[in-house]
Amino acid sequence: MLVSMAGYGVGSCHKDGAVVSVEIRTVNHRFLDLHTRLAREYSYLESAIQEVAKSSLRRGRVDLNVTIQNGSPAAVAVNTDMVKAYVEAAQKIGDQFNIDGHLDVKTLFGLPGIIQNAGDTSTGSTEDSRGPLQGLVVEAVREALESVVRMRTLEGETQHLDMLRHIESIREGTESIRKAAPRVVIGYQQKLQSRVAQLLSNVEIDPQRLAQEVALLVDKSDISEELTRLDSHLLQYSSLMDSDTPVGKKLDFLLQEMQREVNTILSKSGDLEITRQGIALKADIEKLREQAQNVE
Repeated sequence: MLVSMAGYGVGSCHKDGAVVSVEIRTVNHRFLDLHTRLAREYSYLESAIQEVAKSSLRRGRVDLNVTIQNGSPAAVAVNTDMVKAYVEAAQKIGDQFNIDGHLDVKTLFGLPGIIQNAGDTSTGSTEDSRGPLQGLVVEAVREALESVVRMRTLEGETQHLDMLRHIESIREGTESIRKAAPRVVIGYQQKLQSRVAQLLSNVEIDPQRLAQEVALLVDKSDISEELTRLDSHLLQYSSLMDSDTPVGKKLDFLLQEMQREVNTILSKSGDLEITRQGIALKADIEKLREQAQNVE
């Protein structure tokens, strides 16, 4: 089953005055590219968040925004030792370099290490204070991921149906080219015979020699191998579409190979019908590439 890389989901969880809200947006990317946004004082939660995300998403750019509102009166603490250190450092710099100015409360609150969660030590939160909040965050992230996966799956089903239409169109076009190919031999023979007759109007044409020249031209313009490989690529493509593993990169590779086969067919054959069908094949393949680039 195909899974799209485009998705959106939200999740939330609350307990004991703490409220966690999570918003996730995903778009296409060659690899899994996780970007987590959360307040600096909760940065210790990032590894747990990413671990949960990786368990559900395997490819795509993921923007994961976590908002935490901790309503507990003791939820926030000020590291007074750190405040003292900043103030003393600022005074020392001012005296040493004769710089006027002072640290106000707003500036201090924006400096690293000043604001901490309740129960934090100077080096970070204790396990007792981190555990419950981490559990809330993980639960909210999982809820958002469920929405994202559901949307990506539905989008993948739509892409699957659209791809099937283009694959069928390519099969029909390939079959039309295969039926038109024998006409190329007759066309070469007639053109060569007519050209030779114009150049050597008073000379009798050797049918055997003419047949040999036609055979050489036909051999150079033979597209049977390209058509066979094109059929093989289509079979592989259809098989991958039913796979339960990420197949986006493999689909994209197969489409590159299909495009190469069609280009070779167009370069070998000068038949107008084959050219028309070849151009239509290229258009269908390009549509498939647009879809495949958004498949996980």
